[in-house]
Amino acid sequence: MTTSAMLMREIETLPEESMAEALDFIVFLKNKSFEIYKPKRISTKNARGIFKDLKGMDTTIEREEADRV
Repeated sequence: MTTSAMLMREIETLPEESMAEALDFIVFLKNKSFEIYKPKRISTKNARGIFKDLKGMDTTIEREEADRV
């Protein structure tokens, strides 16, 4: 028996109120799983201040002579 068939069999034995709660929970799980894989984008406006702690640090990249363009 497949997992979905087992779920349906168990859900069908629930009272009406519990069926609604089960449906809400399934929708919650579905939405939660999609949020995990959404790439997080940050706007330029929200990015301001990210590097404020680097004030005074040398952030230049040192390259070997052979790597220079």
